[in-house]
Amino acid sequence: MTQAGQADVALGSWDPQRILRKLDPAEARYSRGFLRCRPEKWFPGFATQWLPLAHSLGVEVKVGEVKTVLNAPRTLRFGYAGTVDDEPVAMLMDEPSYDVLLEAVAPGSTTQAIPVVAEYMARRFLSSLALAWSGPQATVVRFDRHLNPFEVPSAGAIKFSFEINGGTASVWVVVGKLLLEKLDGLWRRQVRSSAKAGGSPVDVHLEIAQLAVPVSMLSDYTRGGSVIDLEVVATDLVTLRHTGKAWLPGRLCSIGGNLGFEVISGPVASPVLPDGTTRLSIELATVKFDAALLSEMAQVGAVWDTGARLSDRAKLSINGEKVAEATLCLFEGRFAINIE
Repeated sequence: MTQAGQADVALGSWDPQRILRKLDPAEARYSRGFLRCRPEKWFPGFATQWLPLAHSLGVEVKVGEVKTVLNAPRTLRFGYAGTVDDEPVAMLMDEPSYDVLLEAVAPGSTTQAIPVVAEYMARRFLSSLALAWSGPQATVVRFDRHLNPFEVPSAGAIKFSFEINGGTASVWVVVGKLLLEKLDGLWRRQVRSSAKAGGSPVDVHLEIAQLAVPVSMLSDYTRGGSVIDLEVVATDLVTLRHTGKAWLPGRLCSIGGNLGFEVISGPVASPVLPDGTTRLSIELATVKFDAALLSEMAQVGAVWDTGARLSDRAKLSINGEKVAEATLCLFEGRFAINIE
C-alpha cells in the first residue's frame, strides 16, 4: 500500500447521501423476517389440493415462484377479498393472468359465466391456503364478496406464480399489518432457533478497506495530515467482520439518512498479511449483535440500520482498537483517507 502524500493532494469528496442507494425503513425492518420468509414452506399441501380439479379439466398446473414483497404492483385490475383472523386480505391479478386462468379452466365461457367461474377459483384458492396452513397458530379464513379488494389496507404482499398449460399467471395476496407481523415473527423465530444459546454480544465492524502496514511505518499511517491511497476502487461494498475474522460481504445503503448495509451473496476476501506487517482496518461503523441477531443477519438480503448518520467519517483500527480517525475521500477513482 502506498501513501498518496500530504493534505495538498487533489482529493474528491465522498458523499454517501448522494451516492448510496436509498432504502425505506420498512424494507430494513422486515428484511430479516417477512421479506426473507418462504411462505410455501408453511403451505405444504397447497399444490396437491388442486390435482383432482386439474386432472378433471385436463389442465397442467405447476406452482412456480412464491415471493414476499412490501408493495404489490399497481397494474392489478381483478380482485377478490376475504379475512384472516378478521383482518382483510385481497387476492389480486393483472389482466394477462386473469385471461390465462379462465382460458384454462373455462375456455369459451359466456360473458355471464366468467364472473362466476372467477369467483369460484378465488374462493378455492383462499380455502386451499387455509387448509394447507401448517404454522403453529390456527387461523380462521373466510371469503368475503362484500369487501372491496382494492380498498384492503396493504402492509405487504405475497406473490404466487403458476404455470398453467404453458402460460404464466400470478396471484398477489395483499396482507395487512397483523398478518405481516405474524409471518415476520414466525420466520425470525425459525431462524433464531438455530443460533447458539448464550454467549456475549459481539462487535461487527463495517470495513471499507484494509492495509498491510509494516510495523515500523504505523506512525506514518496514523499521523495527522497524511493522505493515504487505499488502492481499492470506490464502491458501496464493505466487509463485515467480527471476532477478528471476515464474516460476510455487504453493500452500503442509506436508510432514512442513517448508514445501513445489506448482506449480499458471494465470498468474503480475507487476504493473508505479509510477514512483518500489521492489519490496519478502515471502518465506517461498528454495531453490536447477539447470537440470535447474528443468525438473522447471516441471510442474504438482510438489512441493518446502524443508527449512525451518513457522513464521510472513518476510523482506523488495529485488532478492534481505534488508533486514528480520518475523512474518507476519493482519489483517481479509488478510496483514500485524510488522517485527522
